[in-house]
Amino acid sequence: MSDEIVGARQREELPAPALGHSAQYLIGVWRTLARRDDAIVLIIALALLVSVPQALFHGYHYVEGLTVTVAQSALDDGNWLNQHMYNLPWLERPMLLSWMIAVLSMPLGYVEPFIARLPVVLSLVAGILLVWRALRPVASREAALFGAGLFLACPLVMRYYVTSVADLPLAVLLFAAFMMWFNSYTARQLTLGRWSTIGAVLAIAALLKGPQPAAYFFLGVLVFIVLTSDWRQLPGLFLAGCVAIVPTALWYVHVFSADAQNVWMRYTRLSPSGVTWPHPFGNAVDFFFECFPAAVLAAALSLANLKAAERKLPSRFLLALSCYALACTSVLLIWPAEINPRYVLPMVLPLCVLGGISFDVLSRQAPTFVAAISVIVFGLLGYATYHSMHDIFLKPAYISSKIEGAKISALVHEAPAPLYRTDWSVGLNELPYARVRVMTIPLSQIAAITGPAWIVVPVTDAHVIIERKRGQIKSVRAFSQFDLLRLN
Repeated sequence: MSDEIVGARQREELPAPALGHSAQYLIGVWRTLARRDDAIVLIIALALLVSVPQALFHGYHYVEGLTVTVAQSALDDGNWLNQHMYNLPWLERPMLLSWMIAVLSMPLGYVEPFIARLPVVLSLVAGILLVWRALRPVASREAALFGAGLFLACPLVMRYYVTSVADLPLAVLLFAAFMMWFNSYTARQLTLGRWSTIGAVLAIAALLKGPQPAAYFFLGVLVFIVLTSDWRQLPGLFLAGCVAIVPTALWYVHVFSADAQNVWMRYTRLSPSGVTWPHPFGNAVDFFFECFPAAVLAAALSLANLKAAERKLPSRFLLALSCYALACTSVLLIWPAEINPRYVLPMVLPLCVLGGISFDVLSRQAPTFVAAISVIVFGLLGYATYHSMHDIFLKPAYISSKIEGAKISALVHEAPAPLYRTDWSVGLNELPYARVRVMTIPLSQIAAITGPAWIVVPVTDAHVIIERKRGQIKSVRAFSQFDLLRLN
């Protein structure tokens, strides 16, 4: 009987060595790939493969229509600093991304979807290079490449591969400023000129979405200074802050009004009307899975035996990365307002660098764990590639906004008349394809419109408007989220 028990135990133990061998084999294959001279070029090529088709074929989605309409209004009406969605002022924040898109679109005179997404595609490539370059001096070639792959495979990044919003360019700029600071710090070259340059980079970042996201840099560096008692950096940090705030402050002064002030309070989540009970645990779970699998590897690094690592790990770099990633994120966890996971995009890049270092350490201490994470990364990248190929050869995602926009364009050009909508969000992603001026008016002002006119209204309001002007107005076409009415 005892022999049977021993034999059973031996059979149970057999898969473990086999699993370990498979893990070592997978890691070995990755090492072979990473040691190619063109390895980083392959990752960049993969990034372009998963982003360019989406940029070309996707219909506008999320709030891309806002970015595009502000850019088009700048081209048509000269509303650059005083941002508008045609007749509707849009002053909740500076929108440097829309200004960039408008500049790129000047030769055409109108905004093309690919041009609207080009800055985001370039930011994706820049993010890969930043993570890879941050890892090269402190980790192996395979770890640096893996960190770059982590960034490309992050679910939060995947969602914004080509979405024409400022979050991804902002995250990349903030991390670029962080790396400039840390490299200068380790080289003992934090001069006034260097701090001013860092401030200039942060100034560009602040013009993308306002000054609040720059807290990732300032709060992270401040916590690092406190933990290391390196108080000599405080004047330089203050100088960088002064340089960073000047362009944004000038913009706010330029567009200031009582109405704009109320909008700013709502946008910055400082208005009493936007206060809710914080839910830190729910936020933490959301943030963790949005940053998976980089978050898993970064967390595992804290449990690893760092003294047994083959390379001497840069403790100050690990501390600085952790401060940058977690200081501001901790504030967002408990902020008394609804927090969108995209607000923590700046955390992704340092987590990917920590994940690359963790790959180096744990490849020998826990190869099975690293291999399992690698499989997940490859699976996510494979899914992104499949999604991109689906856009090329089958049906592009979010195509409905493009189709509905084309139908509106055809109807309006067949019977030209002014085009109105009753809220800025109605037809947000469809109307940019019509390439006509869209006037936003309150629902209460519909009665004052004289025909002929086109009116885009939510489905729920269409029947009310038709009843008010019975015989004068009719529904021409019902779309998925709104109706197109014709006033004669």
